[in-house]
Amino acid sequence: MEGEGKVISNPDDEVREILAEFMVGVIKFEELVEVGRKSLIRFQQALEFLRHPSIYESSELVKNILKMNETMRVTAYIEAGCINAYDSTQSVVQMNTSLCNLQDCLTKANDIINNLENLMDKAGNALCMNSDDQLETELQGSEQEVTSPEKLDAANCASFMAVIYSMVKQDYTMQEKIVSSLNFKSSSDELESYRIMWTLRPFVDDDVVHQALAQVK
Repeated sequence: MEGEGKVISNPDDEVREILAEFMVGVIKFEELVEVGRKSLIRFQQALEFLRHPSIYESSELVKNILKMNETMRVTAYIEAGCINAYDSTQSVVQMNTSLCNLQDCLTKANDIINNLENLMDKAGNALCMNSDDQLETELQGSEQEVTSPEKLDAANCASFMAVIYSMVKQDYTMQEKIVSSLNFKSSSDELESYRIMWTLRPFVDDDVVHQALAQVK
């Protein structure tokens, strides 16, 4: 029968190749995280600018200067919250642009996560396609590779993918919740907490990621 007796490639090598492709996706996700972080900071800065007057009116010196220059222009400026119309408009534009950039990052990140899931499934299928007997035969022919502590076998590579996928997925979910919570009423404390959590990435263990990268270099 056609295909009978066909030798399947070493599952260790096959799954390591899948892991290498998987880690390329993880690196792309990491790059998007940094882009998103910068956009979140720009949103935070723009909103804080709108909230805080550019003139410190409680200063006695400032009070005296304003009192000596009670022109219609100065009065209108103070009534507007000490922010001129142009600066206010620019801040709103920056906020909207930042939100759009964050949404774009999430869209691209979601595509990456879907691809990571597909690669993880591919690795699982590669393991299942090799029976225990066949796997044992192949490993006997490459004893040095198996005993080498520098390289993981197929099962461990697949485990790495499962763990990293879980971390990345949780990181993405956190980012998604942060972006959906952003609006003109977001408090300063909220924004600062979001920025810290986005940077800290509590669900991601960098050591695990670095260990996986070391396997595909």
